[in-house]
Amino acid sequence: MRVCDEGEVMVESSNALDLLEREIESEFVDETRDVLAGLEVMLGNFESKLVDGVKALGTLRKSFRSLEARSQSLDKATMNIVTHRASEYLSDSHELTREHVVDVQAFIDVLRKLLEQGDGAGFEHSGELVRQLPSRRIVDFDVQEAARKMNVEMLLVIPDRATSHYVERELAACGYRVSNAGHFFRGLELAVRTQPDFIISAAVLDEASGIDLIRALSGITATAHTPVALLTSYAAGHPSLAELPANAAVIRKGGAFGEDLANALARFKIT
Repeated sequence: MRVCDEGEVMVESSNALDLLEREIESEFVDETRDVLAGLEVMLGNFESKLVDGVKALGTLRKSFRSLEARSQSLDKATMNIVTHRASEYLSDSHELTREHVVDVQAFIDVLRKLLEQGDGAGFEHSGELVRQLPSRRIVDFDVQEAARKMNVEMLLVIPDRATSHYVERELAACGYRVSNAGHFFRGLELAVRTQPDFIISAAVLDEASGIDLIRALSGITATAHTPVALLTSYAAGHPSLAELPANAAVIRKGGAFGEDLANALARFKIT
């Protein structure tokens, strides 16, 4: 085969890939539009009492989780963050209520804007966007209102659900917005993209340890100065924590948790 022929084959191959990518993108846009439109119809049916709250909540959870997975597979980073937050928002509820409807519609509106105008449309950074999204109501309404006013974003990287739920409730009771990544790489990704005000990582994660995560964050420009803490059974100074960066706080599990958390917040001047 002549060189010119090889070049023509490469161009044709590149054109075919571009066409395939455009087709996948078009399918994603069309499918997501349909999903969002369907959710809005369901919200209307719920308010008209044509759909009960349990069924409505199940549909919302399934739809947002599906969109989260699809947006991640197509590298739609901002949409993935929004759908992740939407899934989290509904995770502690047993049924959809009228109080949820406005917030769910807000998620739908943001997703539609990202879909129509581009994945990062109108936002300088994903961290700007997440602070505008509704936050979970895992405490009473008055405290949740305080959390919105404070606008302090907490990121947890805690795989154990019971532990993460406990820490979330404690932070929410102080008036903070809370999200949980759950895994090492997801925590690293969300920390860089959403720029939280404080990160708490469990010592034991999956692919790597909490100390590894904190060391990685300290070496990345975007998160080098983000306050971090390790949630562990060991007290500060324990040999197992020798590789923990000096700028990281230690929050002990158990009876010392509240005091250690308060000390960490005071140390980093998080009010």
